[in-house]
Amino acid sequence: MTISQELQAGALYFQKNIPDIILIKTDVSTPVIFELKKGADVILSESYVFDVENKIQIRNIGEIVEKYLSLQNLLLDFSYTITQDAYTHDIAFSVLKCEADMTVDPGTWTAQNFLTRSYTEKRTSKSRNEYLSFLHKPSYGAVTPHFKIKYYSVDHWAEATGTLAAIAASTENKITTINTSMGAVITASGLDVNAEILLYEIWITGTEFETNNYTFLNDFNIYRNRKHFVFVNSFGVLETFTATGRSDVKKSGEFNLGNIQNRYRKISQDFISETVQYSGFLWESEMEWIDDLLLSYNVSTYTPGVTGSDEEITLTGFDKTDTDANELEGFSFTYRKAKNSSIQFVNAAKGIFDATFDNTFN
Repeated sequence: MTISQELQAGALYFQKNIPDIILIKTDVSTPVIFELKKGADVILSESYVFDVENKIQIRNIGEIVEKYLSLQNLLLDFSYTITQDAYTHDIAFSVLKCEADMTVDPGTWTAQNFLTRSYTEKRTSKSRNEYLSFLHKPSYGAVTPHFKIKYYSVDHWAEATGTLAAIAASTENKITTINTSMGAVITASGLDVNAEILLYEIWITGTEFETNNYTFLNDFNIYRNRKHFVFVNSFGVLETFTATGRSDVKKSGEFNLGNIQNRYRKISQDFISETVQYSGFLWESEMEWIDDLLLSYNVSTYTPGVTGSDEEITLTGFDKTDTDANELEGFSFTYRKAKNSSIQFVNAAKGIFDATFDNTFN
């Protein structure tokens, strides 16, 4: 038996891009035992025989290992053993969660990029939460997030550079997420909170490690409608999206009717309240990236400047057309509150201002 194709020892793979293993019969035709392990635990053990073309093809390994990837374990180590009679062959490899089909080398890509499909830039504002995540290897040592912020000073644009809080060395390969909101960068730079920001860039360095610059552009548009969402992207890490279109709430009921004591009555009912959210204008690059929101199992709304989410929601549908035409881009999606409560109590006396109002205002 010879091994025509297999995984590379010690290599890192995205879960959707793990190659098949192909074995070729050379002399004996005895069965081949294949064992896949996570740590010391055997998660798959199969006996294979050569087909009429004298081949064994072990496919869809990614579909097996992805069952073990979770929000708590985005990067895991696996190994497999191929055995035929007295011959034994072992390979160890690592898998990084990624729902997207990535055609790049994972080791090289993760050493240069943050874990987002919005690769180089994003629109933001002072009122939005932002996060960036990266693969943190022990070989990087202590790593430092850097920033460069461009702002308006007196009568010209000026720059300030500095670092966010240093991140200690890791003892294992893991995913690290940092707060890259404009407010956090303004605080680290020492600028006035009311400074007029044009843009800021974030990058991270360590021992033989440096990511590409990620640019956040200040969106100066004043939107009548804003709805803020935080979601788990295709890499299993947090990202945020702010919709600037209108929201339409649609309410409907589903009823089961029956005859009780000679009266036609409702036996059971389900009150459904769905929100149709319109995205507002998006760039073409944003239209592709936002697929991560639409396909996410974990989506919530959040209040700007507040850590954590307000309310978990469930997306129930979307209407989205991708095009390369020279026209405004946008889409809509429908969601329900994940909490199974049909009616909400609203305190009409809570005030006329929303959660962003400054209570210290005199």
